[in-house]
Amino acid sequence: MQPQFIGDRRKNRDRRGAPRDALHGVVEISFDIPVPMTIQANLVETSVTGFRASHDSKAIEPGLAVRYKLVGASGEARVIWTQLLEGHRVSGFLVVRAED
Repeated sequence: MQPQFIGDRRKNRDRRGAPRDALHGVVEISFDIPVPMTIQANLVETSVTGFRASHDSKAIEPGLAVRYKLVGASGEARVIWTQLLEGHRVSGFLVVRAED
């Protein structure tokens, strides 16, 4: 007999390690691949390890190294995931190096 997977089990548990703070504002994201580009994204939430932002750029894909600037913080991050949500792209970023 094979074990059954209960799909709803994961929905009821927040598996993220760091608490999130909902924030609204603009985050400037720049990168050089495939061509130098800077976009303005809407900040959704932050944590000590990263942030989530909504944008319209098809160039922001998992694995992409970026530079970011927002009020009171800047540094380097890596795109961990991107998904299409309610007509906008939403991406999760892991901070690699923070600057003050």
